[in-house]
Amino acid sequence: MNKNNNIEEEIKILKEQDYGLLDAQHSFMIDGVLGGFKAAIHKLHYTFVKQILLGIMSGVIIGFGYVACVLAMLSTKNPFLAKVLLGFIFPGCIIMITFLGGGLFTSHVFSTIPVFKGCGSRRLYLKGIFGVLLGNFLGTLIFVSLFSAAGGLLEDNKEFLNKVFSLSIHKLYLVGHELTSGHKITTVSILATIGISIASGILCNMMVCATLPMASSTKNAAAVVMLMIFPIAYFAIGGFQHGPANSFFMWMLLFEIIFNSSTVSTEAGLTPEFYQFILFILLSTLPTLIGNWIGGALLLPGILYFINKEYASVLFKKIKLEYLEEKKYSFKERAEKQMKKIDKKINQKEADIEAKEIDKKD
Repeated sequence: MNKNNNIEEEIKILKEQDYGLLDAQHSFMIDGVLGGFKAAIHKLHYTFVKQILLGIMSGVIIGFGYVACVLAMLSTKNPFLAKVLLGFIFPGCIIMITFLGGGLFTSHVFSTIPVFKGCGSRRLYLKGIFGVLLGNFLGTLIFVSLFSAAGGLLEDNKEFLNKVFSLSIHKLYLVGHELTSGHKITTVSILATIGISIASGILCNMMVCATLPMASSTKNAAAVVMLMIFPIAYFAIGGFQHGPANSFFMWMLLFEIIFNSSTVSTEAGLTPEFYQFILFILLSTLPTLIGNWIGGALLLPGILYFINKEYASVLFKKIKLEYLEEKKYSFKERAEKQMKKIDKKINQKEADIEAKEIDKKD
């Protein structure tokens, strides 16, 4: 009961706050930041299964996007033009995910500061980000499996497979250079690769998470599409690493190792081997996800929060009030159910005692 009393006391204090500031007319920046935080918190309230499904949808879309990007890159021998093509095709993935309602780990982490401010439970937060991350990885795996079944790994696609393998090795940075050149992998190159992956992941997710407040700053669908293009194009052209998206290359590398290890190679003659898959997970995927979390959970939203603290603090109090009222209702509901169970047991015992007394009299 003490816990419930504390919640009621906090609700009372929050109800006394003035939330009129949120109803005033704001600039694009303020509307976007407030809308971005609200959207991020809203995504956490889906069930764990739904989080996985949203993640799967996004993973499949990313698979389609990367196949299109790699094929476009193969259409030109100009490295700069290839990067530009990648940069302006890949945003289509995020646009589709936004309008279809998919979910990405990289955008879910935007809810970190509101959760720290009491707008949701940490259990809800962990369930949301890990559920959608699992879905992202399953989605790209499903796509790569179906792509392989549809003939994607046939020798006719050798040029495509070689390019995917080369990009996978490139994402290992210094370790990738050592693998390609045939040199022994050193501790320095391993540590440097991890550091580069983390820093690259930070820069990437600053741009990816920027799409949340930007998309929330307007209700015009055409404007949202245009606003999505540039942040995603900037990170893609810059070559910064997106953990969930990189899982496409991770699974493609595994499938190339299993089915095409003898025919796929880089220009230097390096062929796919299982240890490269392990290196990709340890030196690229995991550090990149850490970097994505730092950039999208703390750095960009932290800057936006402190710039707009006057408004964001009021918003967080309002969301916290709604969260606590829902929590109070759930607590009360659970208490009532428990009381009903206890009453049922008491009634059952009383009935048993009465029945025994009747038997004794008989």
